[in-house]
Amino acid sequence: MKTFDELQNIWNQQKESDTKPTAAAIIKKAEEHTKKIKRSHFWTKAILGLTSIILISYYIWVGAYKQTLFSFGLCVMIIMLLVRIALEWISAKKLENLNTDVNLMEYSKLAHRFYEWRKKIHYILTPIIYATYTAGFTLLLPVFKANFSRGFYLYILLSGYIFLLVFGFFMIRIIKKEIKLLNFLKNIS
Repeated sequence: MKTFDELQNIWNQQKESDTKPTAAAIIKKAEEHTKKIKRSHFWTKAILGLTSIILISYYIWVGAYKQTLFSFGLCVMIIMLLVRIALEWISAKKLENLNTDVNLMEYSKLAHRFYEWRKKIHYILTPIIYATYTAGFTLLLPVFKANFSRGFYLYILLSGYIFLLVFGFFMIRIIKKEIKLLNFLKNIS
């Protein structure tokens, strides 16, 4: 067992944990978080854009405009992706307005507005878009069942819903990570 003097010595050697970060350190950290969010917006737009192009190409290739139910389901999926891309584009513009060159009070107001905007997107609009996209996929299934073999239809059915489920969990992780970054930006003041 250590003596009181040894324990006191160890205690005295500890670093002061109450050191407050400097304004420059806070700004640097905010800029790093902003870059991560910008990168996230870029990749979200790129992935959704590529998926939209693939679905539009598929729509034209299979002549989906000739089949009402299939056309409606595919259009719902495409429109939901385009809406999500538009939301990311608007968010990127709002993030550009989140200027670190303004005073702390103004930055705090801008960060709070951006945070509230992203929360609406993540907690209200994204679930609606995701559910509507899933409904669009579900509308395609009767056409797939009628036109493909039973085995291929089951493959599409299972892989489609498994993909949507896995993608949903992946999306939840990304949203939680972004909300954590946004919380930092919002609570700087």
